[in-house]
Amino acid sequence: MRFLSVLFVIFSCLNMHVEAKEVIRSSVSPEFMQGLHAKYLQYIASQMDMQLDLSPMPFARRLLALKNGDIDIMVGVTRDSEKQDEFIYLSPSYEQLRHTFFVRKKDQQRLSSLDDLGNMKVGVTIYAKYFDNFERKQDFALVGVSTLKQKIQLLMKGRIDTFIHYQESTLPLLDKMGLKDEVVKARYQPTHYNDYYVTISANSRLLYLKDKFAEVIAHGVETGAFTRIREAHYQIEE
Repeated sequence: MRFLSVLFVIFSCLNMHVEAKEVIRSSVSPEFMQGLHAKYLQYIASQMDMQLDLSPMPFARRLLALKNGDIDIMVGVTRDSEKQDEFIYLSPSYEQLRHTFFVRKKDQQRLSSLDDLGNMKVGVTIYAKYFDNFERKQDFALVGVSTLKQKIQLLMKGRIDTFIHYQESTLPLLDKMGLKDEVVKARYQPTHYNDYYVTISANSRLLYLKDKFAEVIAHGVETGAFTRIREAHYQIEE
C-alpha cells in the first residue's frame, strides 16, 4: 500500500511538471496560420521553452487583444513613437520591410508618383502604419480592410485603384489566386523601410518574462535566426 502511495506521489509530481510549462498566447492573420509570422512565434516559443497557443485574428482585433492582455505577444508591429503604454516594444527590431503598391496591370503606369495617389482609392490594412510621407497626407481616399485577400478582391472588382502591402506575402497569394499576371507592382514605390518589433502586452501575465523575451529576440537577430526563417519560408513558397 505504501508502495502505491509513493507511485501516486511520483506520478502527481510528474504531472505537475508537465502542466507547469507556460503557454504563450498569440495570434496571426486568418490567411496565414502557417505563415511567416506563425513561424517567428514558434521560434520564440521554442527558445523560451514554452508552448504556443495561436489563434486567427485580423490585425485590428490582434491589437485590441494585445492591449487587453487577451494575447501575450504579437509580431509585425511598427513603432511610431517612444511611448510605451499597453504595448511594450522589445528591442531590437527583428526585421525591416518595405511596403509595396500593387495595381491592375492595365493601370501600372497610372501610379508613377506619390501625388498620383491623390486621384486613387487606396486599400490599406485597418490600423496599420506605413511610411511618413503617406501617413502625413490627409487627402488620400483610404479604404480600410482586415485582410490581404480583401484588398486583392476589391482591386479586381474596381472598388479600389491600388493597395499597399508587403510584396513577400502578396506575390505568393496572387500566384495562389491565379492573379499574378493581372495584379502587378506599380511604377511608384516607397523607399522607406519599417522596423518591425515583437510586442508584449503590459497586461500580459507573462510580463515578468519581458527581459527574457528581449534576450531571445536579440539572440535571434545576432545569429541570423529570423533571417534564416524568412528565407526558408519564401523558398518553400516559390
